[in-house]
Amino acid sequence: MSNKQQPPPDDEDWGPHTPWQDPSIPPIQQPPPSPPRPQPQPQGWQGQLPRQTLVLQTYMVPAVLVTLFCFLPTGIAAIVFASQASSKGNVGDFEGATQASQKARLYVIVSLLAGLAFWVIVLAISLSTSSTTTSSMPAP
Repeated sequence: MSNKQQPPPDDEDWGPHTPWQDPSIPPIQQPPPSPPRPQPQPQGWQGQLPRQTLVLQTYMVPAVLVTLFCFLPTGIAAIVFASQASSKGNVGDFEGATQASQKARLYVIVSLLAGLAFWVIVLAISLSTSSTTTSSMPAP
């Protein structure tokens, strides 16, 4: 006597055949697909305004450069306003972005002028102290 069990027939494993499994029943014919209908164009408000594109100079690169090479305090202010101009432009506040861009430009110019003035003063001081001049005073 063997302990091997024979596998159940297909009918008993998952239950009796359903009509779609029975090969003797012909398949139901589906009607041909109809052509797609044109979608009606929506009228009125669609819930979103068209996005305007505005080319805005944010002055971020000049702000970073004058911060590094000219004058740090106003350079940082220029970076802040340049960042605000970019952010406000991305959300659609074009008036605020324009104002922030103008302030960034102002602080870039102020930083540049302050940096140039600083280097001119340093150069003038170094030239005046390092030059060897002969004294024009008579000897006693």
